[in-house]
Amino acid sequence: MFGCAVIITCRKILILLKIRYDLRRIMIKYDVAIIGAGPSGIMAAIVAKNNGANVILVEKNDVIGRKILATGNGRCNITNKFTKVENYHGSNPEFVRSVISSFDQHKTIKFFENMGLILKEEDRGRMFPRTNQAKSVVDILSHELEQLNVVVRLNTEVKKIDKNPSWQMTLSDGSTINSEKLILTTGGRASHQFGSSGDGLFWAKNLGVSSKNIYAALVPMETSESWVKQVQGLKAEAKASFFVDNELVSKRFGDLIFTHYGISGPAIMSQARFVAPFVENKTVQVKLDFVEEKSNKELDEIIARIFNASGHKSVKNALVGMVPANLIPIILSQSDVSGDEGVSRISKIQRGNIVTNLKSLTLKISKLRPLKEAQVTRGGIMVDEINTKTLESKKVKGLYFAGEILDVDGDSGGFNLQWAWSSGYVAGASSAKI
Repeated sequence: MFGCAVIITCRKILILLKIRYDLRRIMIKYDVAIIGAGPSGIMAAIVAKNNGANVILVEKNDVIGRKILATGNGRCNITNKFTKVENYHGSNPEFVRSVISSFDQHKTIKFFENMGLILKEEDRGRMFPRTNQAKSVVDILSHELEQLNVVVRLNTEVKKIDKNPSWQMTLSDGSTINSEKLILTTGGRASHQFGSSGDGLFWAKNLGVSSKNIYAALVPMETSESWVKQVQGLKAEAKASFFVDNELVSKRFGDLIFTHYGISGPAIMSQARFVAPFVENKTVQVKLDFVEEKSNKELDEIIARIFNASGHKSVKNALVGMVPANLIPIILSQSDVSGDEGVSRISKIQRGNIVTNLKSLTLKISKLRPLKEAQVTRGGIMVDEINTKTLESKKVKGLYFAGEILDVDGDSGGFNLQWAWSSGYVAGASSAKI
């Protein structure tokens, strides 16, 4: 009889404890709630907490900073020492200028070094952790969140967002978060295998915030020409000029890589944003100039001298000192010249064809590679509807945005992560002013 009473009492205590636990989960109210624990969300959480706010960071992945782990080929290109407004693209350069100037690359470097992360500079100002491991960056940020007692909810999806008058968010486990301020840092849709599925854009639209169409940026491209398979893996330097319906829209000199499906590399991927809206309904071509420093006339004269001095050499052997050897058969094939033909038998017209293809080898772009292969997306929340100084929505009070979800995308080389740190800082600091 006594044993039964003890069991009943214990059960009552457990029930009461469970009720209290459930109430705690349901009733807690925060000053700032942040959805998305990518680089901008983590930065916003740290800054808001340091400014005295009670903060919760919600992430649907099982770890924070999952996309950070994939950047820089697993090394994390944290920022670029030479960051300028010109490295960013979008509808309003002054918007970018205001955000970057609030927390620039120098402040970013100091921010991480103060937490114990030692950085090193590589070519073109790219900054990496000295460990060469992106995990070092995530570990440092995780420790900082823990030390600041920021509440972090992993494996948790936001299912519903309401505002009346404060924010209420229903989570995947059935609990509810209440907060005075809300920051959306859910990214665009690039590399969605890391969690960027466009949820934030959906919620923003439901709340009355406008956005521009999302397109892949910093992404490889597929071509109609099948000959690229013959040179897949070949790296070369060239000026890549992109045309939409024969009108030049973008050009850049740099490294490119031929793949089994088309072309990749910095000189190609960096220009994807300019052609992305047109690939499906217009003719998009890229012209590759492998001897950018010489005019057609100068190159023709050089090749004529090489041929005159080559005696009985074949054309393919006479050109080996000009471009990568694997590329020569393609250039000659497109020029309708046999590689085994002796240089003495090459006509002026044929030589002109070789010059043309060395200076403007043309490929038709059939489509961009999938969003999961893109490093960043073009488009997102329209910045004209966002307060430049605070990153708060002009339409919805108490709603802030940071990171890739905004209509800002940067060049390759650490610029997109710098945008995440800068915008996360501004949103975090502004939202903490309760």
